Amino acid sequence: MFLYANGAFKSIDNSVLEAAESMGSRGFNRFRKVIMPLLIPTLLAAALLVFMRAFSDFGTPMLIGEGYRTFPVLIYTQFISEVGGNAAFASALAIIAIIIALTIFLIQKFVSHRFSYSMNSLHPVEAKKVGPLRTVLIYILVYGIVLLAILPQGYLIYTSFLKTSGMVFVPGYSLGSYTNAFDRMGSAIFNTIRIPMMALIIVIIFAIFISYLVVRKRNFFTSLIDSMSMIPYIVPGTVLGIAFITSFNTGVGGSGFLAITGTAFIMVVSLSVRRLPYTIRSSVANLQQISPSIEEAAESLGSSRLNTFFKITVPMMMSGIVSGAILSWVTMISELSTSILLYNVKTRTMTVAIYTEVIRGNYGVAAALSTILTALTVISLLIFMKVSKNGDIAM
Repeated sequence: MFLYANGAFKSIDNSVLEAAESMGSRGFNRFRKVIMPLLIPTLLAAALLVFMRAFSDFGTPMLIGEGYRTFPVLIYTQFISEVGGNAAFASALAIIAIIIALTIFLIQKFVSHRFSYSMNSLHPVEAKKVGPLRTVLIYILVYGIVLLAILPQGYLIYTSFLKTSGMVFVPGYSLGSYTNAFDRMGSAIFNTIRIPMMALIIVIIFAIFISYLVVRKRNFFTSLIDSMSMIPYIVPGTVLGIAFITSFNTGVGGSGFLAITGTAFIMVVSLSVRRLPYTIRSSVANLQQISPSIEEAAESLGSSRLNTFFKITVPMMMSGIVSGAILSWVTMISELSTSILLYNVKTRTMTVAIYTEVIRGNYGVAAALSTILTALTVISLLIFMKVSKNGDIAM
């Protein structure tokens, strides 16, 4: 929400605020009547992202909530459980979850289009100094919220360095948890890099061609492709996991062809499908800012369309492609809800390993794996901010 709102604030023209102030609108009244309407489309997009992430979250209710009954948890337990499980009931729950998610998505799109505004920030909003007392209160509020947000993660990192005897913490500090993590879960760490990397290559290739068709070859079919590409964004991971298992368990039509359930390939395909929308949206936003006249000029100088696409269009799209790819990568390495259904011993990732270790009560190894995953995520986000030249996210 913060990154979205921050980017939206930067797009507001300061002259609008000055005009409102000259007409007697100041303080909270100006914020309510001028600033908030300009922020609504962006805030709705951010709210949709938060809702979809929370709606499809499997790990939080399953681990912290100890099996708290949410759609992903119910679908997983009904589909996996050998005692009292019901695959048909799980499929029915999956359909209901899709309908709810699709309804929220369509409402968000309708409201966003109804209250959308177009503005160029020729004069960006300027920061104003506030009094000493207000400055102190703002710092206390902002840093207090940030501290509360990172406190659990900080304690997790601290826990990873505690000394353990088996599964029990004992007084002292050591790197034993990390040693056990690399010795026992080395393949999971490797899979967390290997499988998402293969999926990322597929995502980049498809995102480039889909974004080009959507922006440069706009018609009914390309608009349909654009809309269809957003479906994995709104469908919970457990639902997609069940869909992949039932579709590829015995191959196409039970023929054995493409019977890829239990292989690394199905993990790659599932990650590619789920995280493709991030790179598509980033690439589309970037390509929309590139004038077609540049490509037309290249073609008028004798360059073929294919040559123009690969040597002119793709390099100019690169910042959007890389930004979207890194966001896709970050969500891939932290994926659990789909992977928990599709993995086997050879394709287990760090998120799955963390989940299984917590279930077993081996919190030391789980904390070490979580710290490694956190470091990998932070490095990826730093690369994203370096490549995109800022910390703003557009979806």
